[in-house]
Amino acid sequence: MRTSALLFTLLLPSLASLACNSSSTPEPGPSGEKGAPGEPGTKGDPGMIGMMGMKGDPGPKGDPGAKGEPGAKGDPGAKGDPGAKGDAGPKGDPGLAGPKGDIGAQGPKGDAGAPGPKGDPGLAGAKGDPGLPGPKGDPGPQGPMGPPGSGAYIEDVGSFAGYTTTSYGGAIAGGRAGAHALCAAAFAGAHLCHASEYIQSNSGTTVPSSGAWLDASLADSGSDGYNNGMASSGRYVGYSGTCDSWTTTASGYNGTYVTTGGGISNGACSTSRPLACCNNPSKTRFAGFTSSTTAGSAGGRPAMHARCAVAFSGSHLCFATEYIRANSGDSVPSTGAWLDPSVAGGGSSSSWNTGMPSSGRYVGYSGTCDSWTTSASGYNGTYVTPSGGVSNGACMGSRNVACCY
Repeated sequence: MRTSALLFTLLLPSLASLACNSSSTPEPGPSGEKGAPGEPGTKGDPGMIGMMGMKGDPGPKGDPGAKGEPGAKGDPGAKGDPGAKGDAGPKGDPGLAGPKGDIGAQGPKGDAGAPGPKGDPGLAGAKGDPGLPGPKGDPGPQGPMGPPGSGAYIEDVGSFAGYTTTSYGGAIAGGRAGAHALCAAAFAGAHLCHASEYIQSNSGTTVPSSGAWLDASLADSGSDGYNNGMASSGRYVGYSGTCDSWTTTASGYNGTYVTTGGGISNGACSTSRPLACCNNPSKTRFAGFTSSTTAGSAGGRPAMHARCAVAFSGSHLCFATEYIRANSGDSVPSTGAWLDPSVAGGGSSSSWNTGMPSSGRYVGYSGTCDSWTTSASGYNGTYVTPSGGVSNGACMGSRNVACCY
C-alpha cells in the first residue's frame, strides 16, 4: 500500500504536464459503475524517514508505579559533625548502694560542745558491805542520871500495853516476829506478851470476849512452872501451845490465850483472837542479822562473834535465850539464822532454848556444829527459824548469823 502511494506521488507531475500540452480535451464520459476493489498490492518498501515533527506538549502525569524491591545497602557515609548539645534529661532513680568504703583518717578533735542539761538522778546502787570498824572514839560527856532501876534481870516488872483491835488466827504473817511487829504498830515499843509477863502486870483492862493470844511461858521447876507469874519464868517458843510459832491454823494445833476471866488456857488455832501486848523493857537487845551467810565451818565461835562485830559494832553471836528475850520484830531470813543454844541450871530438856532468865549460852559440840568448826554430815547447829522459833539443822547448810548486844 505504501509502495502504490509512493508511485502515484512520483507520476502525478508527469501526468499533469501531458494534459497541459494536448490541443483537444475530450469530454468526459459518464461515470461508470464503481468497480470492485482490487486486490491489495504487495507491501512496498518503507519510505524515507520524514522530518522530525515538533516536540509535543507533555502528557498528563501518570499514576505512581508499584514500589520496587529495596536496593542493596550502601556504604556508610562520612561521619558528620557533632550536633548541638541537647537539653538535660530528667533525673534518674538512685542506683543501688555501693560497697562500704574504707574508714577515712580521723579528723582533728572538734571544739567541746556546751554542757547539756543535768540528767535525772540514777537509781540507788546496791548496799555495800559494811566497812571495818573505825578506831574507838573518845568517851562522850556523862549523860544525866537515869530513873532508879529495879535492879532486876528477871521478869518481875510486867507492864501491859493493851489488846490489838484486829483479831488473828494462829497463822500470823512472819510468825512470832510478825506478832511482835503487830503489837509494836498498835502500841509503840510493845511486843507479844508471854503468860508470865501478862500475869505480873496485874492488868485491869477488860479482856476481849474471845480472849487474846499470847505466848506460853516456862520456869525450870516442873509442870508448875508453865504459864504462871513466876519471876524466873521466860517465853516458851516450842511448837506446842504456840500454833507452831504462830504459823498455822490447822486442826490439831493449839495456841495459848488469856481468857475473859484472866486465866491462861489453850484453844484451837483456827479461832481468831486479838493479841495481848506488853511493853515492859526487853532485858536483852537484838542487833540484827548479818547480810552474808556461812555454813557451820565458820572458823570457831570467836570467828562468829567477829562476824557480828563487823556487821554491828559491839555485837556478838546471840544465844537462844538472848534472842528470845529481845522480843525482836525484825523479819527472819528465809533460811533462818545461826545462834548458840541455851540451857538453864535445872538441865531438863524442856528448859533448852527458852526465854527463861536463868538460861545461859551452851558451848558443847551438840547443836553448835562442834563450836562452829565443821560442816560435816551428822553435825547439827542451832538456828532461829523464819517463824521465830528455835530449831536444829545440818551444819552443811548456809545461813545468816543472829547478832545481839
